[in-house]
Amino acid sequence: MQTPPSSGPDARALATAVGSRIRALRTRAGIGLTSLAAGSGLGKGTLSELENGRRNPTLDTLFAIATELSVPLSDLLSGEEVHGDAVTATLLGRWEDPEALNEVYRLTIDARTQLSKPHSPGVREVLTVLTGAAEAGPSAAPVPLRAGETHTFVAEAEHLYRGIGGPASAVLTMRYPR
Repeated sequence: MQTPPSSGPDARALATAVGSRIRALRTRAGIGLTSLAAGSGLGKGTLSELENGRRNPTLDTLFAIATELSVPLSDLLSGEEVHGDAVTATLLGRWEDPEALNEVYRLTIDARTQLSKPHSPGVREVLTVLTGAAEAGPSAAPVPLRAGETHTFVAEAEHLYRGIGGPASAVLTMRYPR
């Protein structure tokens, strides 16, 4: 079943822009649609619809694609807001230093659970809760955080985000080692 982009020009523009980036990165890597589907765990039809701007990208889907293409999530985004099961994320900035590529996101974390699949080896996440309370970290041992608290963890295992008692706002820094 096809999931058309949400109504409105912003949602259509997001789907089209992200789809174009996915296709360009896949082509540059010399990976066919079938191979990307198999490696990311997504259906070939889903990927085709994403690349053609006919399906809204979710945070989980974008992470699966970025991980399979060995690129940071920000290669697929440019300030767009993307949604997961419990997290809404907006890329705020990206920079490189001699050891890593760094990304900073503004997050809203709902009082549901967002499970994130493992990222590439060595990827580190630093979450600082700004308002409310949240739980974050490896699924086997998430850490509760209140406003003003920070948690750093290696994200190469399944990890989660969950708002506690309502939504929380946070800043997430992701560090992809070279």
